[in-house]
Amino acid sequence: MAEFKLPPISPLAGTTLVNYVRILWGNPIHPRHWLKTVLTLIIIVIATPFHWYERLVFDRKVKAYKFKEPPIFILGHWRSGTTYLHNVLCKDPKAGYMTTYHGLWPRNLGSKIIFKTFMSIAMPKKRPSDNVELAVDYPQEDDFSLSNMIPHVFYLFWYFPRRWREYYEKYVRFKGISDHDNNQWNRNYNELVVKALINTNGERAIFKNPVSTGRVKKLLEVFPNAKFIHIYRNPIVVYLSTKKFFIELFPTLTFQPISNEEIIEMVFENYEKLMKDYLSQYEMIPADRFVEIGFETFEQDPMRHLESIYNKLDLPGFESASPHLQAYVDSMNTYQKNKYYTIKRSELNTILERWDFTMKKWGYKMPENLTIED
Repeated sequence: MAEFKLPPISPLAGTTLVNYVRILWGNPIHPRHWLKTVLTLIIIVIATPFHWYERLVFDRKVKAYKFKEPPIFILGHWRSGTTYLHNVLCKDPKAGYMTTYHGLWPRNLGSKIIFKTFMSIAMPKKRPSDNVELAVDYPQEDDFSLSNMIPHVFYLFWYFPRRWREYYEKYVRFKGISDHDNNQWNRNYNELVVKALINTNGERAIFKNPVSTGRVKKLLEVFPNAKFIHIYRNPIVVYLSTKKFFIELFPTLTFQPISNEEIIEMVFENYEKLMKDYLSQYEMIPADRFVEIGFETFEQDPMRHLESIYNKLDLPGFESASPHLQAYVDSMNTYQKNKYYTIKRSELNTILERWDFTMKKWGYKMPENLTIED
């Protein structure tokens, strides 16, 4: 029997009609993606009345909400261990976070019983790139959700990769963006965090997004009392893993063709930009609200380092949270990570030339058992 395959639908299905038009406007769509464009539009139209209902249910709650604790932002380039750290911290009963459902349907929390059912059927059970389990209520990063609220978001590069440098300048560095768009970004990001807390009944917002690594200044502008955790990893492993991740994910999201060679250059350049922006901004964070740790160190003894994070950031409740954190750590003992042992000599030379500043910063050398191909 042939395997049933769902028709192509973009994550933009969770946006509003107005935002969908604004995102697509002026961006050429390749003919092979016209079906996806139309099917996504149909779902948006069907969901529109529920967006109106959302305003009735949540607008007043969001405006009246008072934070019980400052939010925590996990920083780190893709494939640096941010997902593991995020998932385990979100096992604390006090944690509030963006769920995978909320990430795609930020305007449909009031009617989530309907749309969560649809999403549960449509989404894969594991991430194709690394076999990490997926579910509608698991923690998720926030830029996909924000792009379904406003068109001023870096993650639009997944859909229109030819504009990725422009999106980076505008929505990571916030250069060349109007005051109106800047203020709209601030308001909507605050709303996103508040609704995540309401949706998960949490007290302590824990958000993670690789892009946030380069926008520390912006996050402090929106949340002056925020706390931060930066997790980093051997850049050579990060490169090999990110390259695989991007090459596998782009075809499922993009509306435009992009070659593997273009993706590889994007990986090199984006890492440079993101990490240099991080290194120029992280000292803005007060020392008692900032933790930095290597992934290799963290995974050797997660519970000890989690206790250290709680103590350093003055987070109450580690003892009561500990059994929940330990259970997740134990569950990961059987998880099989992808192994990255082979790299082209030209790629390695580029890393050592363009990413040497992070190799030196955190004292990394070439991984053991690395095979170099000419």
